[in-house]
Amino acid sequence: MENVKSNKGKLKSIDKVLDLLEFLSVNEQEMGISEISKKLNVGLSTVHRILTTLKTRDYIIQNQKTTKYRLGIKLFALGCGVQGIKNLIKLTKPHLKYLSQITNETSNLAILEGKEVIYLDTIESLEVLRTEIIPGTRTPAHCASLGKVLLAFLSGSEFNNLYKSNEPIISLTSNSISSLGELKKYLKKVKEQGYAVDREEYKIGINCIAAPIFSRNREAIAAISITGPSSRFTIDEMEKIKGKLIAISKKISNQFLD
Repeated sequence: MENVKSNKGKLKSIDKVLDLLEFLSVNEQEMGISEISKKLNVGLSTVHRILTTLKTRDYIIQNQKTTKYRLGIKLFALGCGVQGIKNLIKLTKPHLKYLSQITNETSNLAILEGKEVIYLDTIESLEVLRTEIIPGTRTPAHCASLGKVLLAFLSGSEFNNLYKSNEPIISLTSNSISSLGELKKYLKKVKEQGYAVDREEYKIGINCIAAPIFSRNREAIAAISITGPSSRFTIDEMEKIKGKLIAISKKISNQFLD
């Protein structure tokens, strides 16, 4: 019998699944099968079967380039109440489609979870040269316009709980924010102007501009963005579209007041 109960009445197979999920949740980087197997002291074949099953149910995402694994958005949706996530996606999708149409670039919806942003929805550009972002993708908040615009509207205590004064900030590119002081300075500017920009900070060759979505209580609950290759979606192009992006983010926010 495969699902053998332990002496305490627990299902060992479920224990292994939960151990794996909890392990991935506390490790921000993607993990390979061998790493997971070694850390959890579980056989490779067992880890592979668990990951395969979780992947088919969208609880786990596999990076096709590295073949490594990370948590998927479905777990977050369950934790927050899946209906709320579905409603947010449904509410913003027409606006994302419109932004993608008028810019011919990729538009995105994301939320903040800890020090990461999680992409909930994406409308891809029809251009051959385009960004490739899929729902469930996680990126460091301080390197992405979506993340920075959400960090900017946190309370002081919320921000300090995420970023400790003695904690280093990891740079992903030569353009990334590299210190806590620099991040705080930029977030102050973001809060004043109502939008954030990522100039090849997450990935060289990619530019992005984002604006926040506010709840009835004036909490920044999500953000929308436009992303494109820096060769086409230049600083000047971002400047041209920022007014429209902010207007649409306000329009979405106002729907929470209806």
